[in-house]
Amino acid sequence: MIKLPKNVHIEEIPLEAMYRGVLRGLLTRIKILYETIYKRYGMDGLNLIREVSEKCGYDIAKKVRGGDPPWDINKVGLFLVKVFNNMRSEGEVTEFSENRVSILVPECPYPFNDTEICSAHTSMECALVHGLNPDLEYQIEKSIPAGDQNCVHVLINKNK
Repeated sequence: MIKLPKNVHIEEIPLEAMYRGVLRGLLTRIKILYETIYKRYGMDGLNLIREVSEKCGYDIAKKVRGGDPPWDINKVGLFLVKVFNNMRSEGEVTEFSENRVSILVPECPYPFNDTEICSAHTSMECALVHGLNPDLEYQIEKSIPAGDQNCVHVLINKNK
């Protein structure tokens, strides 16, 4: 925290409110940066977003999984829920089995309105899932930027 002079006071905002507001601003800023990169560099810009996002996904997977064997679909699904919760996303798990985990999200936290940018960004989740278990597939079955009412993020066990 920044220390103020003794006679100067600033209103303290509850942590939850501060966190939500700051996070919303940062996510909107990421959206604007992505849109600017795509507008200026076209497919090269999308590939850059995808490359950086994938690297982040694999780095997270390596950090959290370490040298452990691949995680089962339910453990990966719960970790994705944790990721969404960290982004202050609302939603619900609508399926949770050995074959499939579905997470419905009614509002994009970024909020993307371009399907190509959304796809490039969510390559992070694809890489994260693949890094946690290469036998799992990550799909977005519904997408708000594509005109759907909500997003549906799905894990599928390719071996079942």
